[in-house]
Amino acid sequence: MFRNQVIPFIENKHKKQNLLDEIQKNVQPYFRDSLATQRHWICKLCSDKLKKGQMPNRAIVNKLEVCKVPSELEKLNNLEKHLIALRLPFMKIVNLTSGKLSSRFAQKGTKGPLHCVPSDVQDTVTILPRPVDKSMMVRLQLKRRLQYKAIWEEQLINSNDIRDALLVLIKIHPAYKEIKIYEINENYLTSDQETINEGNNKLTHELMDTESGEKENIIEETEILNENRLKRLALGDVETTIDNNEDIDEDKEDIRTKYNIGTDSCTQPCDFNDYLVFDKEPCIVAPAEKNKLSSLLTDKTIEALAFPHLFPDGKGSFDEDRESNLKWKEYCKARLFSSDSRFAADSSYIFYLQYLGDLKQVYSGINIAFRKKLPMNAQQSLDETQMKFLMNKDMIYRHLQCVRGSPQYWHKRLKDLFAMTRQLGFPTFFLTLSCADLRWKEFVDTFVRHTGGTIKESYTFEEKTKLLRANPVLAARLFEKRFTNFMTLFIKGGASCLGNVKDSFSRIEMQLRGSPHSHMPLWVEGAPKYIGPETDAKTREEIVKFCDKYITTRFPSLDEDAVLHYLIKEVQSHSRNHSKSCLKYFKTLCRFGFPRPVARRTFICEPMKIVTDDDKQYAKRAKEILSKMNAAMNALEKEKILSWSDFDNLLTKYNWTYKDYECALRVVHTRTIMIHKREPNARWVNQYNEEILRAWDANMDIQFVLDPYACAKYLMSYTTKPEREMSLLLEATHKECREGNMSVRDEMKKLTGTFFNHRQVSVQEAIYRATKMPLTYSSRGFIFVPSHSNSCKFLKPPNILKEMDPNDQNIYMSNLADKYFDRPNQPEFDICMADFASEYEILPISKNVKNPKTPIQRLQTLNFAIKKRCNRKAIIRYPYFNRETDKENYFENLLSLYLPIRSRDDLKKPYELFYQIGEIFDARLHCNRKVKDIVYENQRKYEINAKETGEVESLFNELSLNLKDNDWAEIVANKEKHNTWSREIEQEENPDFNMIHKTKNKNSFVDIKQTYSTTNEIRPLLESMNKEQQEIFYYVREWCTKRLHNSDVEPLRLFITGGAGTGKSHLLKCLHYEATRIFSRKKQLEPDENIDEIHT
Repeated sequence: MFRNQVIPFIENKHKKQNLLDEIQKNVQPYFRDSLATQRHWICKLCSDKLKKGQMPNRAIVNKLEVCKVPSELEKLNNLEKHLIALRLPFMKIVNLTSGKLSSRFAQKGTKGPLHCVPSDVQDTVTILPRPVDKSMMVRLQLKRRLQYKAIWEEQLINSNDIRDALLVLIKIHPAYKEIKIYEINENYLTSDQETINEGNNKLTHELMDTESGEKENIIEETEILNENRLKRLALGDVETTIDNNEDIDEDKEDIRTKYNIGTDSCTQPCDFNDYLVFDKEPCIVAPAEKNKLSSLLTDKTIEALAFPHLFPDGKGSFDEDRESNLKWKEYCKARLFSSDSRFAADSSYIFYLQYLGDLKQVYSGINIAFRKKLPMNAQQSLDETQMKFLMNKDMIYRHLQCVRGSPQYWHKRLKDLFAMTRQLGFPTFFLTLSCADLRWKEFVDTFVRHTGGTIKESYTFEEKTKLLRANPVLAARLFEKRFTNFMTLFIKGGASCLGNVKDSFSRIEMQLRGSPHSHMPLWVEGAPKYIGPETDAKTREEIVKFCDKYITTRFPSLDEDAVLHYLIKEVQSHSRNHSKSCLKYFKTLCRFGFPRPVARRTFICEPMKIVTDDDKQYAKRAKEILSKMNAAMNALEKEKILSWSDFDNLLTKYNWTYKDYECALRVVHTRTIMIHKREPNARWVNQYNEEILRAWDANMDIQFVLDPYACAKYLMSYTTKPEREMSLLLEATHKECREGNMSVRDEMKKLTGTFFNHRQVSVQEAIYRATKMPLTYSSRGFIFVPSHSNSCKFLKPPNILKEMDPNDQNIYMSNLADKYFDRPNQPEFDICMADFASEYEILPISKNVKNPKTPIQRLQTLNFAIKKRCNRKAIIRYPYFNRETDKENYFENLLSLYLPIRSRDDLKKPYELFYQIGEIFDARLHCNRKVKDIVYENQRKYEINAKETGEVESLFNELSLNLKDNDWAEIVANKEKHNTWSREIEQEENPDFNMIHKTKNKNSFVDIKQTYSTTNEIRPLLESMNKEQQEIFYYVREWCTKRLHNSDVEPLRLFITGGAGTGKSHLLKCLHYEATRIFSRKKQLEPDENIDEIHT
């Protein structure tokens, strides 16, 4: 934990007499430890709970303690850990490479869904190749099904290590008690060698009269043969030599021989078809092939069974019965932020927590979406067909808004940002701060200290990347701490690096390589505003001075400032060898605009209007000269550092003055931009703020926002490429569902599947999302105002609706508008709905607020209270109606929002006429006033830049549409790379999606499901079959084997009968298991073809 998250532990202060006996018993050991001379600390959360006499929910004593990981489990690699798990988590984990970064140095990411399937551990261990010695490694491939092409994981494994780990789990983990692992004699090779040697020695004594030379040859030949035989046995070969007649007789009598059934021995596995030879080809296993997917939402044992290396004794998972209730978010924090680093270092476990958290959020979002209704009565609210009229194109995605990081989540944040622009005006700056986790030495030192290493003066690149891969949670938390402190001290604090920043809205985004960086618009108090070409000369000069004060492109020499020189060279300079990303759209031009134009002064570059033919000729000539000058400077800077004299020589060469050069820049730019003062040696330097760059010590970008287009272009960075791709996929799925006339629930299910099947998350983003670390930071709160009378409301819970009268219309929970009309009847509350929402905070009447800074007043009838906001007003959002096409709804919404009223009945129809000529009594001014004047006065406070914001939204939508065509083509191209495993994933029915979208039908149907038995369950039944049952069993098994390879085999017709207790069910279970196991190797048959039945 960080220092500001803990306080000193004082026993007398934290040990209260009202603590329950059970709590005292659990926390008493910590009290005893606190008597030591060493200073002890306690987190603020636990401190507050103990002071209240409660068990801290994130404390270890709240059944969060896990046992020490045995050494046998610690040494396992990832694939070996999966092979010992009783629940196999299938997820596509990839290396997030970016640029020239090698995959072995990259951070981890995941693509697609997470499937958890029961695994037959005992069968898997049985079929693994038998090692020659303890150090023998086997190349193994893990698949979901053997017939699938997709390989989920491939690695070298040690069979002995797996067996040792399982033997330990059998002793300490309750779920492993029934597993039987037959121990291998460590000296089995030596024992066989000694037995054979004894036989050879005996043979030698009997042939004493043989010549010594022949004796030596015989012994040498025998040893070679024996050695080869032992190697074959160790690699799984079956010994075929028969030594005596008794074995032959026994084989004839054994029923297994009749049907060519392999024996269960150390040299031949139970299943001959699983016979493997360790060769150049890898060993392929599919431990979960015979089993169906488990539900992550309903299976309470998944966590402990899927990660036995984290929970060796099966205790401490989320589903434990705890004294203090622990929510999922708190549980994720307790695990990943724990001092026990086993959880934070396991990327698979991090992705599991994040995926399950997203599933829970979708489940919650579905419930909320189906409780949002338009006005109707209780009987209609229970009719699911009414949802057809509610779930239009926008609302069908609404259930994904609650999933942090989804396109719908960021779309909602973008609407908040547009609301800020509408209410506060255009931002002054747009700032981007990148992450340099491998550059910041304090990060690397913290990684080393956390892993118990020795801190060094410098580290190699390989050491730093290895530490970063091993400590993703620590990296994410350190970045969050650095960013929040930086914003407090340098952006908003006393440093005033960019002036008095009064408002900001920042978003944390994960780069392609997986590390976070931040985008943020900033509103600076007193900043000059550019209002277009009509801006006067004085304002233009103020803008230039303002930009020169806070933005620079200076590239000092080593003599001037060595520290800043190296800093700019390492983090703030664009590479002169353009990457593929730079030349993505134009083969020869960098899409980021490097090298940047040289300029002796900062100025606003407005595009020149080209009207006449002379203008066209001038523009053409100017572009040619600028191109030649740029090429000449590129060639010169390979030999020397460019100076102003080199630039002036080029101007002279083309008979240009500096004024002609600036005019030429106006020709090549089609939009108004800010050209910053830039020396010739700084053509590759991105603009920066010197104080911020020195303090942040990583790449940054800062732009002065000139016009709506620039603002819209900067806001595009809030919708990253993966989110745009996901949006296009969801839109395509939505279109397909509507064309197929799917029900609302089926469409939501398919959209949910599309989202989870095509998601891509880096490990640090998974940490942010699982632990609810902030993805956005805003200086203002946001609130949606349901001002229109037909706004959606939340239904009361179904159990309450069922008890109500069918015609009762009081079926909704109260919303903000209801609370506004129920406000206290006092003069200070003669305000409009917009002021009420922005200035007042609504609290439950049961909430106890200690020492409130503003008075709390109760509503008249509802069980809520209101308190004036202490800080800044909240940003409001409200429904939108077009004035031209929907006048009546537009004016009703406008009047409800900005006219102080006590009831909707105070608004008179027609609303447009009431707005134009109506009058009401103004309680504050104690006089009659025109409705139009009051509305206009209040509207100005919240829509000061409504017209400009509307233009920004239009430009933003236009830019988004232009990107869609290129993005969709790239999505289709990239999708082909991963279509194999994607198709195989989507073939399987996900039980979590079914559960999320389940519905209760009035008619009940029996759902006949195929049953599966595990190896542990079926083995006792197979061993206890009598002779008659064995005859039938092996007859059916032989038919199944023939049928597997030849579809022309005659159908199996079998009639099994007998009295009660004769073993019919016993036999049928065994037959079902064996037939399912054999046919699972082949692609599943069509549902309506080749159906074999056994009738009893």
